[in-house]
Amino acid sequence: MTTSEKFKVWLETIYISKKTGKPLTTGTQYVTGLNALNKNLNLIGDGIYDINTDLGKIRELIDKPENWHKDYSSHFNAFTKFRDYYIERNDKSKRPLQRQIDVFKRQQVEISAVEKTIKHFEELDYIVISKEKDNVGWDLEASNDKETLLLEVKGLSGKIVSIELSPNEYQKSNEYKNKYKLCIVTNALSEPKLEIFSYHSELNYWTNIENDKLIIEERIGARIYKE
Repeated sequence: MTTSEKFKVWLETIYISKKTGKPLTTGTQYVTGLNALNKNLNLIGDGIYDINTDLGKIRELIDKPENWHKDYSSHFNAFTKFRDYYIERNDKSKRPLQRQIDVFKRQQVEISAVEKTIKHFEELDYIVISKEKDNVGWDLEASNDKETLLLEVKGLSGKIVSIELSPNEYQKSNEYKNKYKLCIVTNALSEPKLEIFSYHSELNYWTNIENDKLIIEERIGARIYKE
C-alpha cells in the first residue's frame, strides 16, 4: 500500500474522531484533502506523504493566512498522528515484545507468537491492532484498503501443531470463517515458524498454503492439530 492508502485504513480502524469517539466511516475525504494540500503548496514528490518531510514546516505554511483552510488543518492534524503511530510501530525499541518481559515460559511463547504474526502482516502492508484484551474471540485485526482479517494467534514451544480454542474462539472461527485466520507459531522461543490456516468452503476444512489440513475434535471448545 502507498502511504495515502495506509493513512485511509488507519483513519477507518484506529483513529478516534473527537465528534463521534469512533474511527471514521471513510477516510476518503481526508486523503482528498491532503492531496489538495500537496497541490496547493506545490510540494515536490510525495510531499506530505514522504517520511522525510518536515511536518513542522508544513504546519507553518498551513497557518499562513493565504493558505489557511479549516479542513486542511484538521486533515493535516490527523495525518501527523498517523505518522507518529507509524514511526512508533516501526521502532523496534518500542515493540510489544520489549515492553513485557515475563519469567513464565507460556507467556514468553505467547508474546513471541504475537510478534511473529504482527511482523508478517505488517510486511504485507496490513495495519495490525491488538484485540487481546477485548475478549472478542481473536487476538489481532489486520486491515488494508480491501479487507479486515481476524487473527487468532497460538504459540507453541515445540514443532508439533496441536492447539486448543476456547469456546468463544471456536464459536467466532465458525461465525466469521471467511475472514478468520488461525496463526500458529511453532518453535516460538528459538526459531519461530508461522503457519496460517484459512477455511476453504468448497473443501469444508482448514488448511495452510502447503495444503496441510487441520483435524478438529469438537469439545466445549476445540482441540486442533495438523494431519
